[in-house]
Amino acid sequence: MNLDFIDELRDHSNMRNVVYKQRIAKYYDSRVKPCAFKTGDWVMRKVSLAPKNPTKGTLGPTWEGPYEVTKVCRPGIYQLRDTKGKTLPHAWNADHLKYYYK
Repeated sequence: MNLDFIDELRDHSNMRNVVYKQRIAKYYDSRVKPCAFKTGDWVMRKVSLAPKNPTKGTLGPTWEGPYEVTKVCRPGIYQLRDTKGKTLPHAWNADHLKYYYK
């Protein structure tokens, strides 16, 4: 008797799983803050592990800058220029940038 309804039970559990994943995605998307900069905005750049000063250890700065956004290559990808006018060699992702308040 139970083997007759196994396909229906499988379909029902699959539907519940799809609804659950949609609910989780909706919750996640509602909490994500989009980060978009315009040309002329000033930003701080996250210091990666490679150029960090090893003499300062964990107490070294985690952000450096400010940098000016000179070009929007694609949504979320930006070309930066420092305060001396030197353009950085490659573009930076918005995940590694934060807005600089003057």
